[in-house]
Amino acid sequence: MKKKNSLGKIERIKSKKVISALFDRNSTANNSFLVYPFKVIYSFEKTDEAIREALPQVLVSVSKRKFKNATDRNKIKRRTKEAYRTNKVIFSGNITLALIYVANEIIEFSIIEKAMKNLLARLEKETGNKASH
Repeated sequence: MKKKNSLGKIERIKSKKVISALFDRNSTANNSFLVYPFKVIYSFEKTDEAIREALPQVLVSVSKRKFKNATDRNKIKRRTKEAYRTNKVIFSGNITLALIYVANEIIEFSIIEKAMKNLLARLEKETGNKASH
């Protein structure tokens, strides 16, 4: 089966319940690490939409405090989503993933893409044994 190289509606986290579970500091299911310019938070909690499709779900966040202009935030989100879309790995497990942009300036796409490749490789390595749940 050919991997679909898109970032569809089903692959995005929209549920407030899933988002709050992902950012719950007390949950043992959540893990995080930093690959500049992103902080990555991931969890293996099951979501209804993801179970149907068995796809990883992703959320991209850019601080309004650091980037006052919506156009700047949108540019960063577009670059991040494109880097994720072109380099994504289909995990065998059910994973929810939050990508939080932590840099203080707008970074070029080539650097974002390189960081995305590094973080996806690290995520795959860290979840390698857990992804089969």
